[in-house]
Amino acid sequence: MKYKLALFPVIIWALLILAGCLNNAFEELSVDLSDIPHMNIGSEMPRLLYADDNIAVIQGTFGVIVYNMQNSLVSNRISYEHMKPYDISMMLASVSQDGTTIYIGNDDMSFSNEILYTHQYDISSRVIKETKEQPSGVFIPNTIETPGYNEQYDKYFDLQYLTSDKIVEFNNLFIYLRSLDWNIKNLQIVICKYEDGESKVFDVFN
Repeated sequence: MKYKLALFPVIIWALLILAGCLNNAFEELSVDLSDIPHMNIGSEMPRLLYADDNIAVIQGTFGVIVYNMQNSLVSNRISYEHMKPYDISMMLASVSQDGTTIYIGNDDMSFSNEILYTHQYDISSRVIKETKEQPSGVFIPNTIETPGYNEQYDKYFDLQYLTSDKIVEFNNLFIYLRSLDWNIKNLQIVICKYEDGESKVFDVFN
């Protein structure tokens, strides 16, 4: 009996260590947008990583966010601060083709075609975990000619806005990003119909 009692604290300690390891391996990231009003766009427009008729995944100076167009809110965020404990100093992100998973790696600025993703983030659970498994394919938005110099698309754009050159097309419409100025808080998602140019606009952070 004394032997069993002596082992009990050791078992408890081992379980606490295991729980801590699991917590580090599978961490749920909170959605905090309190820094957005003080943030600028930076050197380039935020860009679409993925979009469908429910969500848009966007990367910018705020990190990566998921905007839910059905509920008109930011449902997920992976900030650069979130990734520092994972040794991700320059976040490179891509989205699975079905829009359920965000793959994250370090952008080493080597311009290599081979990208090593070290973490994956589940959009539905908001849980991030380390991974050695590389995706077989990721979603790739279309890149268009620079807005303002684009004969095909300028007729759809309000050129008073800063406009991204990344779009996603489906169902005879396309989705793009724009902002009235360099303040991140004014970022908008626009869904535009090819047929008549009719647009639906979402204020991402308002």
